[in-house]
Amino acid sequence: MELGLQDRVAIVTGASRGIGRQIALDFAREGTHLVLNARTESALDATAHEAAAHGVRVVQVVADLFEHDAAPLIAQRAVDELGRLDILVNNTGGGGEPTRLQKVTDDDWQRGFELNFFSAVRMTTACLPVMLDRGWGRIVSLASTYGVEPGPYFGPYSAAKAALLNYSKNLARAFSAQGVLANCVIPGVTITEAINDTASSAAEAQGITPAEVMAKMMEKDPVALGRFGEPHEVAAAVVFLASEAASWITGAALAVDGGTLRSI
Repeated sequence: MELGLQDRVAIVTGASRGIGRQIALDFAREGTHLVLNARTESALDATAHEAAAHGVRVVQVVADLFEHDAAPLIAQRAVDELGRLDILVNNTGGGGEPTRLQKVTDDDWQRGFELNFFSAVRMTTACLPVMLDRGWGRIVSLASTYGVEPGPYFGPYSAAKAALLNYSKNLARAFSAQGVLANCVIPGVTITEAINDTASSAAEAQGITPAEVMAKMMEKDPVALGRFGEPHEVAAAVVFLASEAASWITGAALAVDGGTLRSI
């Protein structure tokens, strides 16, 4: 399938590892030039080096999206150094430590929304004028199954991802007729460095192995396919939605979860 991504420019946030890293590499294989953002320079360097090996231009922006001036900086670097801005992938996010709802503090709620919702809003706001001026754009945001079916130990994360789903639908209604399409991908549990770190911490706290922790997760929230996902399976959906092949898909929320969600 011809995706029409050759020589386009994509911004990918949270690109240093996990799903974000895989998204960046898959875009690079399609000939898409990249602006990669993360907070950790060494890890971002590694992703950028691997992406550049596919013959695309790569700009790195080490910045924390908690800082309000980071999003305009990233968007401007795309225009200044690569001459255009076609695609935004809002991938920055994280669930934090599992916490019972009654113990979640105001700071926890604020941090959860800053990381998982407002970072995407600020990036989108910074990129939209360039896309609207060109009459073409793709905004793909990474939500979560918890944004549809909340996890009681991940209150701020669940609520922020639900807000992100709503925001993406609103973007689609507002700007699709002007050529800027907005969609969400909803990953289930995906085996990334973050998941492995969480499993290791939980295993140490419970006196069991990481494999036993993952088995308990599967028992608690069964996946119809019987296994958790891999980053390349989520990244493939993101790249597709950013492409010409998805030219009549907007306002969608595509579950890439192995059949985790029970709702229709």
